[in-house]
Amino acid sequence: MRVRNVKIKGHRTSIRLEPTLWDAIEDICEREGLGLDDLCNRVATERPGPNFTSALRCWVVDYFRGTLAAA
Repeated sequence: MRVRNVKIKGHRTSIRLEPTLWDAIEDICEREGLGLDDLCNRVATERPGPNFTSALRCWVVDYFRGTLAAA
């Protein structure tokens, strides 16, 4: 597990994810032209809820499922 600090809606927080998920998130940031904080804010807006880490994992899966469906 790797931990990264991000700022979501003005609040600093840490997120613990598997290295493979961080790699996927970095790929998404590059594709979308976003920084990590920007992507996390986008996810927080699209998937509000009490467990951000879980929402982020699901968002990453949905992102790549959508990418494959569009191909």
